Amino acid sequence: MGKVITVPDIPKAGLYSHEVVAGNFTYLSRQIRTVQNAIAKVKKTLDSGGSTMKDVVKISVYLPKAGNFPKMNELYSKHFASNPPTRTAVVTGFANSGIMVEISVIASK
Repeated sequence: MGKVITVPDIPKAGLYSHEVVAGNFTYLSRQIRTVQNAIAKVKKTLDSGGSTMKDVVKISVYLPKAGNFPKMNELYSKHFASNPPTRTAVVTGFANSGIMVEISVIASK
């Protein structure tokens, strides 16, 4: 396994690493809540491992309902206005109704 990075002020809801750096790639576990909050946690986690949003090559986005898609795209476009990474977006349900998005990321150095 690569280098495991834990971000102390981002709580975890289970047994997983916030980030693992393996070779030239950085893998981030999911970040949840609102889109803005999740993206802020992704940025903070990437920073802890020495990467930035410009290093992101793949994002997976999970939404509880299709109606959240426009807001997610609006905030997403602020961070990835040009040369956006590849993206998968899936509408699914969450056990916790307070979760508006789940985002996981792969970045390259």
